Amino acid sequence: MQHIVKFFIGVLLVLSLLIIGCADRLARTMLFYPSKYTHDLPSETFAEIRFPNSKKQTLHGCYFPYQKINPLGSPSGTILYCHGNGGNVSQMLSWAEKMRSQFQCNVFVFDYAGYGKSEGKPTAPGVIDDGLAALTYLHRQEGIPIDQMILYGQSLGGSVAIDLASKHEVKGLIIESSWTSLGELGREKLPFIPAEYLLWEQLSSIKKIGDVRCPVFISHGRADRVIPFSQGERLYEAANEPKTFYIPPEELDYHSAPHCAEHSTALREFIDSLP
Repeated sequence: MQHIVKFFIGVLLVLSLLIIGCADRLARTMLFYPSKYTHDLPSETFAEIRFPNSKKQTLHGCYFPYQKINPLGSPSGTILYCHGNGGNVSQMLSWAEKMRSQFQCNVFVFDYAGYGKSEGKPTAPGVIDDGLAALTYLHRQEGIPIDQMILYGQSLGGSVAIDLASKHEVKGLIIESSWTSLGELGREKLPFIPAEYLLWEQLSSIKKIGDVRCPVFISHGRADRVIPFSQGERLYEAANEPKTFYIPPEELDYHSAPHCAEHSTALREFIDSLP
């Protein structure tokens, strides 16, 4: 009888691992939409950068030093931008140029494994590791003090930025249209699947943001159909002071909407207020 019980327990464990493994693979398929490119990005105002993650995969990014547009100026900080689950840095060059000019900062945009020119395949734990690799590159190779870095995460990138800010004393944290956790987002989108119990990595920002000690700026649109507005509200409620919550105007309150002048002004005021 004891052997039969052990057999069935073993079968249940194997089935559980298979179910979790399948759910995790399905989540990766649904979560990541990487696009590749091979062409060079010639410019005199930024540099293409290659740096390793912990798996020894070569990641790719673009660094926009503020001195390239203002040789005599002093940057307000260095923005490390963590993008969402689609596209790659080749599509973000004008955005990075705009951030550098408007906010008078150095800007570093990079691609997770499997995106753009970065090697490997994206995974939920992997994007966290890739974010750390980008922060480490800025600190060790560009000589940027960690307490002068402003972490900026959009959508998926919000979970990367929050994880980094919860572990490092950075200058500021900007989160745009991001989730509380993958499990909670899955429950919103697919209520019949217990995603919070089936995923290896939850990317649970709601559990980490309370460990962030720097000033926080969170923006989220009421008409966001990708990540519910309520999740942005909950992230804000869980964050420590000082914190700011910005809601875009009605015509631009959807996911990945372009910034209006009001939004850019709010961000500039936030960055200017950082110690």
